[in-house]
Amino acid sequence: MLWFAVATLALPGQAVPTAEFQKLDISALPIVKKIPIGGDPDWLGVGFGSIFVSVPKTNEIVRINPKNNAIQARIPTDQEPCYGIGVSPTHLWVLNCKSKTLTRISPRSNQVDLRVPVSIAPEGEGSIAAVRNSVWFVSNEDGQAHTLTAVDASDGHFLKKLEVGADSAVVNAGFGSIWVTSSGEGKVYRVDPRQYKVIATIPVAAKPRFTVVAKGAVWVLNQSDGTVSRIDPASNRVSATIPANVPGAGGEICAGGGLIWVTMNGTPVTRIDPRSNKVIDQYGNYKGADAIRYGFGSAWVSDHVKGDLWRIDARKMIRGIAKQQM
Repeated sequence: MLWFAVATLALPGQAVPTAEFQKLDISALPIVKKIPIGGDPDWLGVGFGSIFVSVPKTNEIVRINPKNNAIQARIPTDQEPCYGIGVSPTHLWVLNCKSKTLTRISPRSNQVDLRVPVSIAPEGEGSIAAVRNSVWFVSNEDGQAHTLTAVDASDGHFLKKLEVGADSAVVNAGFGSIWVTSSGEGKVYRVDPRQYKVIATIPVAAKPRFTVVAKGAVWVLNQSDGTVSRIDPASNRVSATIPANVPGAGGEICAGGGLIWVTMNGTPVTRIDPRSNKVIDQYGNYKGADAIRYGFGSAWVSDHVKGDLWRIDARKMIRGIAKQQM
């Protein structure tokens, strides 16, 4: 059992946090199944009793049945599905970087049933907020990614466009608001979806990117220093800065099993306890796996290099925590 202490920079007015947690090799991760997907499996989505994996190289979304860990369907979409998988109560939504389209997928038919031309940045490192009546993403019609765009979920017609921060790409929904990270400004924009109005801008660490809404907060993975910012929606302020020690491009963040899960290239799994705002443990020494979601009692990680989807038995890991805390 190895423990590391790592100092990181904090925002002005905040104390400098220190990371202290158990760091383990990837071989200690309880991976119970590696499902061959092929291509370059990337973004993940959970919904409709399934796990969904985007494969940009083969222009498809792969549907996994968690009951038997088998591929249930391969759903053709447009060219180079990117920017994550938006899961609404009735459909899946995918932005496609090469074809510049937004596609809607019916989980009943496993087919695309709506296609909308869009203007998006080609990098594809972002996410979509799909709610019941609308879908939100960042477009770059003027050549810069700073236009929050809403389309009608029923027919794809454009509803509204609103300027947000420079180099924005990640959009999420929660607490009656739309949340957008501006990597260029080091801020998170909170938008009222009814008034189409920015109601708060919240400073975080440099180059914030991915977010998850869970445990009464918005959690932000900052690529500059590998910290995670916890935003209190009641005050629109950062209530904690957690030194996860995972700087770099890419990565992802999700929630499940009472925990916050973070991944980054080279460090596939980091777990944060939201009760203490501290990292519990971290599994590293493996490059090429940096997309993560939680569902069906498991954490799921896509391995870009070998073309597999990992299923991790989260219950075994959680039992391990309980033993350590006794």
